[in-house]
Amino acid sequence: MRELHRIREEMYEESKKLTPRERVNRTHKEVEEFLTSQGYRLIPSNTGYRMEFIGRC
Repeated sequence: MRELHRIREEMYEESKKLTPRERVNRTHKEVEEFLTSQGYRLIPSNTGYRMEFIGRC
């Protein structure tokens, strides 16, 4: 449990001075990296994005 609190504290310290737009951009980048690592990619669509499975990397 201490490890979880330490990680959350680090994440907070890294992001506390970011603007809302910077936080959104950072989150989008992290999500895209995670999806890529799981074999997916984001494809822009008219209403946002959709995910497509491209295979395990």
